Amino acid sequence: MVELQFGAECTIDTLIELPNTATNPGQFDYAKFLKTKGIAYEATLSNLDDVNCRKTDGILHYIFQFRMQLLSYIDHHISEDAAVWVRALVLGDDSGIDDTTIDLFQRWGLSHLLAISGLHVGLVISMLYFIFIKMNVTTKETAHWIMMLGLPVYAILAGGEPSVWRACLMTLLVIVIMKLKWRINTTDVISMVFLLLILVNNTIIYHVGFQFSFSVTFGLLLSRRVIARDESRIRQLLWISFVAQMTILPLQFYYFYTFQPLSLLLNVIIVPYFTLFVIPTMFILLITSPISLLQSFFDHSFVTIHSIFINFLEIIDHYFNYPFVIGPLSVLAILMYYLTFIRFMQFIERKKQATAFYYGFLLVVILVSDASRPYFSPWGSVTMLDVGQGDAFVIEMPYRKGVIMIDAGATFSFNDQKATNSVFKQVIKPFLHAKGISSIDTIFISHEDTDHMGSIPFILHDFTVKSIIISDFYDQGNLPVSNSKINLYRVKRGDTIKMKNLVFHVLSPTNDKSSPNENSLVLYTELGGKKWLFTGDISKDEEAEIIHTYPNLTVDVLKIAHHGSQTSSDKQMLDQLKPDIGLISVGKNNTYGHPAREVIQLLESHDMSILRTDRHGAVQYHFKANKGTFFQVLP
Repeated sequence: MVELQFGAECTIDTLIELPNTATNPGQFDYAKFLKTKGIAYEATLSNLDDVNCRKTDGILHYIFQFRMQLLSYIDHHISEDAAVWVRALVLGDDSGIDDTTIDLFQRWGLSHLLAISGLHVGLVISMLYFIFIKMNVTTKETAHWIMMLGLPVYAILAGGEPSVWRACLMTLLVIVIMKLKWRINTTDVISMVFLLLILVNNTIIYHVGFQFSFSVTFGLLLSRRVIARDESRIRQLLWISFVAQMTILPLQFYYFYTFQPLSLLLNVIIVPYFTLFVIPTMFILLITSPISLLQSFFDHSFVTIHSIFINFLEIIDHYFNYPFVIGPLSVLAILMYYLTFIRFMQFIERKKQATAFYYGFLLVVILVSDASRPYFSPWGSVTMLDVGQGDAFVIEMPYRKGVIMIDAGATFSFNDQKATNSVFKQVIKPFLHAKGISSIDTIFISHEDTDHMGSIPFILHDFTVKSIIISDFYDQGNLPVSNSKINLYRVKRGDTIKMKNLVFHVLSPTNDKSSPNENSLVLYTELGGKKWLFTGDISKDEEAEIIHTYPNLTVDVLKIAHHGSQTSSDKQMLDQLKPDIGLISVGKNNTYGHPAREVIQLLESHDMSILRTDRHGAVQYHFKANKGTFFQVLP
């Protein structure tokens, strides 16, 4: 086996598989993402010896090899705190920036600052112009040729992101047009680059960075007269920030479901900070790295100032983190938004502020109206999320009269056995945001096992939760609500919880069984014309108690207890309850063997329709009044 090289022809001895697809609404779809890059299959290697490649002498290999050497050089000659930012902002490798900082920038719509963009390319061009022309190193003609040859190389070194190629190709076209003395305006140039990139790679149009980069650039070009006529540099920055944010707002809601209103002002402060200090300092650190004294000075200065900036951003995040969560805009709302925004900017350009104000007000009406759709919808839903080996149910009442969760499981780390935030970040949070949900009325926690409550701390951190309901025998030690304003209620058998026109009856537990599973909350409710029973992880003994205490109890939808374990789902219980639908929340290829074959056979013998997350993904029941339909994410 030879060393892997860019452009080499390789033979791989492995199985070709279909990539994983999203199993929950709102979840990142890896398979769809790969398709946008022209990739339909994936291969998982267990050993690099299974790869055999023929060497290549292509120039791209040497460029990428130089990139790897440069990354290694940065790590060895610049301090660790500064090196991660040099790698990210000079060569487009943000893998060294910690997840907390990345999440912080994402929450405030500042992710564009962590990626190589037209701003970086503009600074590179400015530096080259200053070195070659202002310092009389070369003639202007020679400098142009150096830029034309050097910019594509830098685009590859910087990771080849669409925003970098856009800026580099626009600069190259402008230079070529100047040499040919053609009269072509900037709007035509960006259109030519847009078409060129699509012709080279037609899947690039699906790239989020491509869409954001061209949208912002086009919006700023159309608004250049409004921006340029303002003599105040501060107001120009405000205009640039405003136009950029308003241009990508529908895209931001479409992909991320949220928007931080204060990010408009925050960008006015932070973009100049990155433009005038951070990005230039990154290039200076790289250039001065061979000179230890200069490098040490700039290194220490950057780390000191940038740590203050990060602390400032964390303070802002702590006290002013109030995002708008409305889910993706409808196609009609997006169309109306852009038509209205264009008219708004046209009247601003004509200095007809009064008319522009009315169009600005109409923009707000469009956004608010679209965000208010759930509050006028007679449809509700019950969703069994696919969280792997765990439970998480979300109930949305019609007209958004209530949002209720029953359990919120998580995976755990094998190192310390503590719950991780992966299920929350990848499944629960995207689903809630995609639904435009930022506030949860009530969370029922059946019991204290990680696969049922592990994501609760993360939900409490990112969402407003009004109340939590647990059993009388729940061990509260792992529930972080002691110092919060969340109402915590304990319930037992016979208690009734009323939530407007929805009523939950607690059927278990009645006494302490000294086991979290056996102490699980069992909830009965009637919703969407069906009778539901949520059973947590109770065993056959608790099932026997329930049917003995409630001999006339029947249900339509039964949440199969303990993920289909053979310790639950007693035949006598099924004989009495007579459920039509069995819901099993279970992890794919789990090590517990859930659901047990005996349980599945028993359910089938009772003519039940079985819906399980490992095969069907998330399962949703959409209802209106007393009629509804079950849907599954996977076919």
